[in-house]
Amino acid sequence: MLTPRLVNCVECTTIPALLEDIECKITSMAKDLYNNTVFILNRSIDREAFMDLLNYKRILTYKYCNSDYAPNYTVSNIASRIKLLKYK
Repeated sequence: MLTPRLVNCVECTTIPALLEDIECKITSMAKDLYNNTVFILNRSIDREAFMDLLNYKRILTYKYCNSDYAPNYTVSNIASRIKLLKYK
């Protein structure tokens, strides 16, 4: 029987770790876009997810320098959204 694994990873919700996750996903999407252009592969790219990741990267970069930036968005809320977009 399958059971869910609950992990309370403190290092996963730090801003540098989240920025690294975003960079990895953006890189893989950019490689797919490049391969679509060069090799005419016609792989689908989720543009909305790509733009969301870029926006979250901007917010986290500003929040890393100034913790008072965008007080309505907590790092844990952004982390949960990034984890969803990472596997989309």
